[in-house]
Amino acid sequence: MIPLTAMSTSKSSSNLWISSLAAAIATAVVAAVMVYTSGMPVVPALLGLLIGAAPIIGHDLARGSFGSNWRPVIAGIIGFILFVAAIFLPGEIFGILVAVVGLLSTLLVWPIVVGAMSPNHSMGKLWIASILGLLIGLVVVSAVAGQDPSSWLKTAGVLFFACWGGTVGAALSAWSK
Repeated sequence: MIPLTAMSTSKSSSNLWISSLAAAIATAVVAAVMVYTSGMPVVPALLGLLIGAAPIIGHDLARGSFGSNWRPVIAGIIGFILFVAAIFLPGEIFGILVAVVGLLSTLLVWPIVVGAMSPNHSMGKLWIASILGLLIGLVVVSAVAGQDPSSWLKTAGVLFFACWGGTVGAALSAWSK
């Protein structure tokens, strides 16, 4: 009841659900194009960087203020540089390191950089939102996975990032100053 009350009394200029949906759709579209163009050399890397900016872009589109402040969008791109670097490490050699670097990018670097460059969002709240998004994404992917999650790994990646982006978009809307 307390989180529901906190969300309903927070001042935001957009609807929480619309912001979450717009951020989830923007992140899912970017993640889908990234995952399904993996044979191309440069496109997945550029789109991997845009995954960090997609929740912010979706939130801005829902508020009707797209393009008014580019600093958080640029920060989202910078925050996913380690994630893109982890994608291109060979999984056979650096297996666990790839997962750790990807998670550190999403858990630590992204909230710190976006919070530092955004006047409307705090690092701590972005960190909490990113953790919640990662947990919700893992739960949803695990629940849908069934017996053989490796058979639909690309779809699981898109679903995971859609959950993360939607959660972060809702937090951007609910917790903006």
